[in-house]
Amino acid sequence: MTECKTSVILCTCGKQLGLDYDFLVRQIDELDSTSVVVLHDLVCQPEGLDKITELVAEGPVVVAACTSQKIKPRIDQFLSSKKKNSSLVHYVNIREHSAWVHDDQKEASEKTLAMIRGMIRRACLSEPLVVEKKDIPNHVTVIGGGIAGIEAALSLENLGYSVTLIELTDELGGHVAHLPVVAPTGKSGKEILSSRLKSLKESKNIEVLYNSHVRFVEGELGNFTIHYLSESQKEKTIRTSAVVLAMGFTEFKPIGMDEYRYGTNPDVVTQYELSQMISSGNLERPSDGKPVKDVIMVQCVGSRSEDYKRDCSKLCCTFAIDNSLEILHHNPEAQIRVIYMDIRVPFENEMIYKESREKGVDYIRGRVSMVWEKNGETYVRFYDSLLDQHFEVSPDLVVLSSAILPPDGLAELGETLGYYLEEDGHVKELYGKLRRNETRRRGVVAVGAITRPQFVSESITEAQAGALMIHNELQQGAIEKLSRGAVLSIDDCVGCSLCAQQCPRGVPLMIEQTEAEAEDEAKKILFKAAIDTLNCHACGVCQSLCPSGATQLNFLNNEQLWSEIEAVLENVGPDDPQTLCFYCEECSVSTIDIVGTRKLKYPANTRMISVPCAGRVSIIDILKAFENGASTVMIAACETDRCHVGGTGNEIAQVQVDVAREILNAIGWNGERVDMFRMFSAEPERFTNAINEMVRRAKEFGPTPVHKGTAGKWMEVSK
Repeated sequence: MTECKTSVILCTCGKQLGLDYDFLVRQIDELDSTSVVVLHDLVCQPEGLDKITELVAEGPVVVAACTSQKIKPRIDQFLSSKKKNSSLVHYVNIREHSAWVHDDQKEASEKTLAMIRGMIRRACLSEPLVVEKKDIPNHVTVIGGGIAGIEAALSLENLGYSVTLIELTDELGGHVAHLPVVAPTGKSGKEILSSRLKSLKESKNIEVLYNSHVRFVEGELGNFTIHYLSESQKEKTIRTSAVVLAMGFTEFKPIGMDEYRYGTNPDVVTQYELSQMISSGNLERPSDGKPVKDVIMVQCVGSRSEDYKRDCSKLCCTFAIDNSLEILHHNPEAQIRVIYMDIRVPFENEMIYKESREKGVDYIRGRVSMVWEKNGETYVRFYDSLLDQHFEVSPDLVVLSSAILPPDGLAELGETLGYYLEEDGHVKELYGKLRRNETRRRGVVAVGAITRPQFVSESITEAQAGALMIHNELQQGAIEKLSRGAVLSIDDCVGCSLCAQQCPRGVPLMIEQTEAEAEDEAKKILFKAAIDTLNCHACGVCQSLCPSGATQLNFLNNEQLWSEIEAVLENVGPDDPQTLCFYCEECSVSTIDIVGTRKLKYPANTRMISVPCAGRVSIIDILKAFENGASTVMIAACETDRCHVGGTGNEIAQVQVDVAREILNAIGWNGERVDMFRMFSAEPERFTNAINEMVRRAKEFGPTPVHKGTAGKWMEVSK
């Protein structure tokens, strides 16, 4: 440890921080691991940036200043312009996390010193990260030839990629191809598709495979292999670097809803089937070919139902209004009644709703109780809730606005592509607020109605966004970036596959060990993990779960974190109960920074350690904190189902906390010494409430039974 020397630059933020800088400089300078301590008023300005550049040339640098969310991008950019390695710079937030939240200068300065001391230890054990380059196929596969798939393929071609577009049927366009009108454009689906289909036909970089079905997918970002059945039912493969899921949706067929007689009465059709009739110019009663003059439309068939689709399908009201106007366009004398409970027409579609009412479409708030046939005619009984009356009518056509459901086969394909599904069966996006269209599998994006019911304009926008996400990942076939993430020691891997099973982004792969046959039978490990660090999102979940320590983050390995814990808690006495807070570098750090910006107060007997994700914190890390003097340990994480690295990092952290509690209880300690708190990125009160609670527990429970000065008291001392 003493051989490593780290530079420290302390920023006063323009002499505005009420810290005892003389004390800090003196104490930091006396540390064995410190080479030089520089006091500076504004490290974010040119003079300060020049000084950091000078220090980086000598080795690791700890910058103690304001939030890294503000200062790190500026320092990174400056160092990059000077051809210096920014991975050598480590950050401690002494402003928002200390000076601005504690009134007592002595307490704030002591906390600041502890956090700097911890980061010096981490920095001393760090290795400079290197930029790596990997050449991959400049090729993307798009699954689904609807409007989203077509738009994604064309966008990717414009970005410089060759594309294979796989379509299940013998024509492109999906549902849009059969829409008589697409609101609010006033154009038909064929008109919207025409220019795009022409571009596809003329393209030299897009190959379209018709009547083809994807069976399964192997590999990872940059090296996927698509196994599909061609029109001849012969299995073929495609090597590709990324995958766009654009399989659209399927319309619910209400055959099991006997009250509507769908599937039995030919004059009962779905809204999409009506669209097909109108588009083909065949607006006739299916049973006998007579003209359609009287139409009953029934909304929410299968939607907002606990038995079929629990929520709104979003598109059905607009589809019904579009088709109503088209019927009136062909026959202005037609009578159209729409039976509804709620009409939902977002955005500009409100205008066509108003137009349809002005043209005579009758909207009746109520429900249809039954449909039946008599003497070759169809009858409908419905209840009008506004008039509080039941009515019986005999329309020419009953149109059911059926629920919008995810396409078939998503679950089966997800078994190999590794994406998650929502409860309703749609593909689950990585993070709905900030990382739409991305899935948990690196290199796989989902666009269009495969993620939720969407209007045509939304699907087009998502397809373009998905193409840009792929482009950011692939960089036109030559990935070149800082190799920051998990690295694996193959010799230490025991083949448990925990990393592959639990990685939020599906990065680790289990690789068959072909030479295992030559080993002793009892020692065979037939499969071991493999991790491409360039694909890794650097959350650290694999590290916290690995039983053998084979996987480690190359910027925060176990030795680094344990040394930081030890240094942060150094000299903590039994009469000074401390709370150690591990906080994730996503929602939690934003929340804690806002606490500082608003200068909200909480006790200073708290110590802060940053981790890339709450899932990086293991049971061992928690126990190390207690071993080194923490009275309570808290983990600040993203809110439930909002983890930025794939929705599961915080859930894995919760498991670690739960197990740690069980261990503490089993040895006679109080399990409430450790807890996890979840928060969104702008909830300062939730953080202050949480840390106040853990400080309260620290005072109540006192030092742990293994704390210096209390060793030998192996059971909690009751009051």
